[in-house]
Amino acid sequence: MSGQWEEGKPRPAVQWLKDSLPLKESDQVRFKTTENKATLMIKNVKKENEGKYTLSLDNKINRKSFHIFVVTLGPPSKPVGPIRLDEVRADNIMISWDEPNDNGGGDITCYIVEKRDTSQSNWKMASSHVEGTQFRVPNLIKGVQYQFRVCAENRYGVSEPLISQMVIAKHQFRPPGPPGKPVVYNVTNDGMTIQWEKPIYDGGTPIQGYHVEKKEKNSIMWQKVNTVLIKEMDYRILELIEGLEYTFRVYAQNDAGFSRMILLVSLYPPGQPDYIDVTSDSSITLSWTPPTSDGGNPIQHYILEKREKKTVRFYKVITKKPIIECAHKVLNLSEDMEYEFRVMAVNDAGVGPPSNISLPIKAAEPKDIPCAPSVVCVSDSTNTSISLEWTKPVDDGGMEIIGYIIEMVKGEGTEWKRVNEELVSETNYVVKGLQTGAEYKFRVAAVNHIGRGEDKEIPERAQAVDRLTPPQVDIDATFKQTHIVKAGSSICLGIHFRGKPIPSATWVKEEGELSGMSEITTIDGYSSLSIENCSRYDTGKYTVNLENSSGSKAVTFVVKVMDTPGPPEAVAFKEVSRGSVTLVWKPPVNDGGARIHHYIVERREASRRTWQQSGGKCTQGILKIQDLLEGVPYFFRVSAENHHGLGEAFELTEPVIATAEPSSPKRLDIIDTTDNSVLLGWLKPEHDGGSRIQGYLIEARPKGGDKWVVVGNTKNLTFAVEKLNKGDEYDFRVKAKNEAGYSLPKKTLAPVLVKEPHIEPAADLSEIPNQLITCRSGSTFTIDVPISGRPAPKVSWKLEEMRLKNSDRVTIKVTKDRASISVKEAMRGDGGKYYLTLENVTGTKTFTVEVNVTGRPSPPSGPIEISSISSESCIVNWQPPEDDGGTDITNYIVEKRESGSTAWQLINSSVKRTSLHVGHLTKYMQYTFRVSAENRFGVSKPTESETIVAEHPFCKCYPQVFSFFEIMWFYTTLIHISNLTIITTL
Repeated sequence: MSGQWEEGKPRPAVQWLKDSLPLKESDQVRFKTTENKATLMIKNVKKENEGKYTLSLDNKINRKSFHIFVVTLGPPSKPVGPIRLDEVRADNIMISWDEPNDNGGGDITCYIVEKRDTSQSNWKMASSHVEGTQFRVPNLIKGVQYQFRVCAENRYGVSEPLISQMVIAKHQFRPPGPPGKPVVYNVTNDGMTIQWEKPIYDGGTPIQGYHVEKKEKNSIMWQKVNTVLIKEMDYRILELIEGLEYTFRVYAQNDAGFSRMILLVSLYPPGQPDYIDVTSDSSITLSWTPPTSDGGNPIQHYILEKREKKTVRFYKVITKKPIIECAHKVLNLSEDMEYEFRVMAVNDAGVGPPSNISLPIKAAEPKDIPCAPSVVCVSDSTNTSISLEWTKPVDDGGMEIIGYIIEMVKGEGTEWKRVNEELVSETNYVVKGLQTGAEYKFRVAAVNHIGRGEDKEIPERAQAVDRLTPPQVDIDATFKQTHIVKAGSSICLGIHFRGKPIPSATWVKEEGELSGMSEITTIDGYSSLSIENCSRYDTGKYTVNLENSSGSKAVTFVVKVMDTPGPPEAVAFKEVSRGSVTLVWKPPVNDGGARIHHYIVERREASRRTWQQSGGKCTQGILKIQDLLEGVPYFFRVSAENHHGLGEAFELTEPVIATAEPSSPKRLDIIDTTDNSVLLGWLKPEHDGGSRIQGYLIEARPKGGDKWVVVGNTKNLTFAVEKLNKGDEYDFRVKAKNEAGYSLPKKTLAPVLVKEPHIEPAADLSEIPNQLITCRSGSTFTIDVPISGRPAPKVSWKLEEMRLKNSDRVTIKVTKDRASISVKEAMRGDGGKYYLTLENVTGTKTFTVEVNVTGRPSPPSGPIEISSISSESCIVNWQPPEDDGGTDITNYIVEKRESGSTAWQLINSSVKRTSLHVGHLTKYMQYTFRVSAENRFGVSKPTESETIVAEHPFCKCYPQVFSFFEIMWFYTTLIHISNLTIITTL
């Protein structure tokens, strides 16, 4: 890439930056600056060379920057993991993964899935062309442990593999849970239909179906009803005998087996209800208890009948809805008239017997306190408050409820304290000012004009803590995930959400960035993304990510903008010959939401501005254009058209001449220079003129000269021009040759200076983790480092302060791009910091690598001290070794040896400290102790102690056994000396 300026005084200083950081010259990166042009050349381009390059010009009067975006094409990065094991079976496993973060500049064409038996090292192909990010790996062996790996592939190559965890191919599910309790309906004289709910737990694998069995009331034998597996959750049972009672049972089946059976007891009409009564002014509220027997089937509803006192006939009480509760308020009664009532229960088998007739009840105005609220519960809580909700009492005592009283008691206390000073008119209340973490009980009572009613407590204590809930989405009837709009329209994607703490909402577009016309609004549990004046580029998937400390949730919207197509892809010349060219292309990435009908190809002469259609409407991705003027350069462009209109055109930036000669080579680059040579490189021509390229002609001329001189011919795409004068500048050009002749030349952008570049030396230590090498004592270690620098740097090695040279054990090797040192039969003294020094005309650089030579430790440091000596025990103390062998001391080994013996006896081989209490010694026996240190590489030589005697420290005499004759001689001697008479009793 290069930049050119027309003027600027004084001459501006040139600086290149990559991603806003200064760029340095190296073997790969080269700078070239002339009077009015700056050139940046990068060879052997890698993925990390992609990014934003900036050319900065500064002449102290003004500064200007120019940006160039470089995109590198190559294999994709590996798929995003981990590999998920979605479904594990004995003979197959369903795996899934996510798309790579980097597609390498080309669409992912497929994925490659391989499997490996973990007892073997080789990988076997499971599938070489998986289109989605999920795949079921077949043909597995039950009980074998497998590992899987997945590679992504685009048109430039295959990514590194993503490897899964190990998994055993076996069924990882259980039999399902039982179905819901069956119910019966549609009973006839010879059949009935039973219905049940799906099991709550499916065992980890889909429910395959259900089985139904029946049994007559007095029989012990079950009979299977269904002949094939029942797929639905209801079943019609026929061929039943009228008047008989039956019991049915249902069980579910999956791949793992059968569920527990759920019984439906025999079916008959329910029993009769009982009743109690409550009166009011012009109505009567009746309540009753359900029948003791429901007839084997749930009660569906009740029939209530009434009659005036002293009349015979009962009339059904007309209701808008069936009576399903055990209470009902009868309206529109005549005041002061007495009524009698009876109730009948109904199930699928029919109507049960009526209850006993109630006592005559007069419709008169009652006056009583209300009953307790039906339900009192905690709806929310914080660190200092608890929110309560409750339902109105079923019976208001015949008078309007004027409010509610809330009371609470803390912890295990018994004294209730009123919370609200004034009556609460609503059926909810927030109790504030509570102690964080404390537990409370609450109760609520309703109040009417008669007085306070009965209390209703919450079922269990509530704690004043923040309730953390993950984000949740509220979806109503207006919610749509797919939005289709016309180009130029506006669109609004919105979502209602909740959670504690309040979730944050972020919007992202799956492919690319959000449009500059988009606006995001998030307020009060609602977030929306609005896009004005939509175009085809707004088509795609939009995801709102809701996140708080309790979790996250994502909702994806699909937007389709009906527009004209985008530009076709990969427009190129397939063939160029005399008077004709053949163009090829691929469909647009964005079809505008409608099928592409055809393509329009246009051309214009380079000297004209008007475009002319060629070849009519083309339905394929190829077109041959003929009748072109020979020697005239033409520009071409291709557009796609759908039913919304003609889309954006892809225009070729370089003109082409319809000739039999090839086009000129693409991109002539300077790969390298020395003090007497220049290495050139180029790309193949855009077209070969209809015949094979036979080779390339390279020419050169001194800067400012007129005559071009042939300096070489080659069939390769590189050529080294040698024997040039140091410090001179040259222009170079290359021509391609086929059977028809030579192409137009491709010339270098600026004159090339013949000079060895000066690049400071560098070493790449990334191949050595943490710049640390660990080696066992007695083995060989090697430090091998890639180096660079121009001119080639001088290499020297040092260990700490000692300069190293080749010897019997040390081998130093230096090549153009690597420096290494090897040490054989490594000893502990060979460990330490190794310094690699690189020096050339640009300066000196030093790099450090640490070597740790591990081995057995040295003996423990002495002397070994013996303390607390008694007749039975002592304490042995020592110091750690001076050299731990390059790794931690794991334990010490303590031994003893008795006097007169050469054998050492083990006392303890796993001592963790540097002292040990030694017991079980023999009194007056002499002992010597020795201690060895141990690490994971071996045991050290021992350190011995001085000899000690096992005795009490206050006893200095040694007992001795004398014979009878020795005693007599001793006493005789005493008598002789003292001339005394001594009588001895023995």
